[in-house]
Amino acid sequence: MCTSSSSTTSPSPPNALTSIRLQLSQLKEARLSETTTVKMLSLLKALANIHVLLGIIMIVLSGLADYTSTRINTIRLHGLEEICSFYFVLVGLVGICGSASYRRGLVITYLVMCIHSIFIFVPAIITVSSFDIHFYQHECWGECDWHLLATSLPTNSRCQIMCGDHVDDAMRRRMTRLGTDYRLDAGLISLAILEFILSIVTCVVASRTLFSPLKELGDQGTSGELTVELQPLNQSEEHTDSIPNGSTH
Repeated sequence: MCTSSSSTTSPSPPNALTSIRLQLSQLKEARLSETTTVKMLSLLKALANIHVLLGIIMIVLSGLADYTSTRINTIRLHGLEEICSFYFVLVGLVGICGSASYRRGLVITYLVMCIHSIFIFVPAIITVSSFDIHFYQHECWGECDWHLLATSLPTNSRCQIMCGDHVDDAMRRRMTRLGTDYRLDAGLISLAILEFILSIVTCVVASRTLFSPLKELGDQGTSGELTVELQPLNQSEEHTDSIPNGSTH
């Protein structure tokens, strides 16, 4: 007479081969994410170089406009356009440093400075240059009992601006011409519009560079969890020999 008894076996550990495959898959996805980020940083560096180039050209044109206005004795806001143009150069330099060093803080600074360019510095150049063109084309002259570029207005002051045929030779001798040569200001406006478009593109690329790795990491974590949860419990038994139940005769 023979009796048989079956012994209960503990659950087998997870298959080592499956774990290695999951780790390799995650490494491949991480490398892809890193490659994408490097491409974005290279694009940011190219855009930063264009920022620097536009800023330098605008500094030169602003200096020429100031020199021209001084030579023909006209009034304009000296230095404002140079400051805005120099800011564009700084934007490009920060972008070059951030894209070259892969520093997240510098990329964020680059993004914030581009936003400042869009809403502050580009509109300032366009507004000032537009007024200069308007005054110059209409042959406007101004006269005040205080300097037009004074920081504060005196009490009971008087100031008048006259344009076109209303200004005779006697008025021209005591009044000051307003505006600057429209060709220089038109060049500044065109470059400012290019800077505006370039800053928008830079903001989009910088945002994707900053936030796409976080999104991809979240997607990788979610896919990894799903892979583990949907893994069959008997998958390890398909790749290893099953342990037979012991029997005694």
